[in-house]
Amino acid sequence: MSKSKETAQKIVAIAKEYGWDLNVRGSILTIYKDGIRSKEDFVRADMEYYSILGLLPSTSPGSIWGTDGGGIGALSAMNSGVFTMNKSGGSKRVLNELKKMV
Repeated sequence: MSKSKETAQKIVAIAKEYGWDLNVRGSILTIYKDGIRSKEDFVRADMEYYSILGLLPSTSPGSIWGTDGGGIGALSAMNSGVFTMNKSGGSKRVLNELKKMV
C-alpha cells in the first residue's frame, strides 16, 4: 500500500473517530462538523480540527482557514451550528486518495 493511501486512510479514520465529515474540492480539503450548539461544542471542534488537517502533508504554499476561534468565523459556526475548516497546499496524491474514499 502506498504512503499516500495510508495517510488518506488515517485522515478518514481520525475524522470519523471525532465525528467530522470531509470533502475534497480540487486541491482543497474541507472538513466540517455539524451539531455545534454550545460554546463547549465549539471549543471541542476548535481543538480537534488540526489533528485531522495536520495529517495532510503540505507540498506547496497554502493555508488553513475556516470558522475557528481565530476570527469572525467563530460567530458563523455558532450561528449555523456547523464548524468548517479548509486546507490548501496539501499533497495531491493524498487528496486523490481521499477523493476515492469519500
